[in-house]
This record gives sequence, C-alpha cells and structure tokens, in this order.
Amino acid sequence: MIATPQRIGAVPALDSSLGFRLSRLARRLRRTWADTLAPLELSPPQAAVLRGVAASPGSSLRALARHLDADPMNAKRCVDALEARGLLESGHDPGDHRPRTLVVTPAGAAVAREVERLAAAQDAQLEEALPGDVASAIYDALGRLETLLGPDRPEADHGATAPEWSGRARRTRGAGAAANPATGGAR
Repeated sequence: MIATPQRIGAVPALDSSLGFRLSRLARRLRRTWADTLAPLELSPPQAAVLRGVAASPGSSLRALARHLDADPMNAKRCVDALEARGLLESGHDPGDHRPRTLVVTPAGAAVAREVERLAAAQDAQLEEALPGDVASAIYDALGRLETLLGPDRPEADHGATAPEWSGRARRTRGAGAAANPATGGAR
C-alpha cells in the first residue's frame, strides 16, 4: 500500500512531500555517516574521494569529481587534505601532463578498506531495519528516481574513455542500480 501524502489544497503538505522527506532522510544519513567517520578523522566528502580513487586508481581529478557529482574545487580540497595526510598521491599521466592523476598510498588503501567496512555495516543496518523485500524495492525506486533526475555519467578528461567505477558506489539490486543514500550517491 502506498502512503498518500497529506495535502493542503492541491499541494502536498511539506512534511509529507516526497522530495522534502527524501532530503530530510539524506541529511540524517549524512549526519550519521559523518559521526561514523569521525574516528578516522575523515569528512564524508573526503571518504567519498578516497573510495573513488581506491576503486579507480589513476583517475584524473576532473573524472573523479564528475563521478562523485562533486564540485571540482571541493574535490580538489579533499584531494589536497588526503595528500597532506599521506593517504593519496597525485601525479601526471605520462602521455598528457595536464590532468592530475590520483592513486591511494598503502596507508590510504588501509583507510579506504576501513571506510568500505563501515559503509557495508551501515548498509546492513539500514537493510535489516526494513521488512521483507523492501530494501530491494527502495534500491529499485532510487534507481528510477536517479534516472528521472539524470544519472551520473563519469567522463574522462580530453575525450578519453572513462575508467570503470567499481566498489559500493552503485548497488545492483533490483532493476535500477541506486547510489548509496547515505551521501546522496557519494559515500
């Protein structure tokens, strides 16, 4: 049974509006995720950058920002902070010295594995809170909404083929693969 939103005239009441409720839930998930990452001294955007680079070493900063649907300057600030901590290294593609390519250091790989473990634990907790096959239905619905609103399209710099993005950034349950809701797709 689908819950019908309460209405004020022809408009859904704020608290029952689907967009408002999804935004509110996303904010709560981001706060929870930030609290989970606090012992690692990582912000959620830094964790997303670290996971993205670990999943696709050698990616350019621009391609990473596109994949994460992040502002390139914010992604650069995260990369700089992670480099300062010794978790990432940057260099240049030998064939084209313009794009900045990124790789995790051994210390960064260990932290990325811990972030993956924490993300999996949070996903499991969320899924366990849902009865029956509701989690699959939510993943499917999120995938449909992402398609409606414009899916992320990672593109490499300068017309090259985009790297394959792996890891837990996209789920494969149901008909649509949904981005992880804890960070709006970039956890």
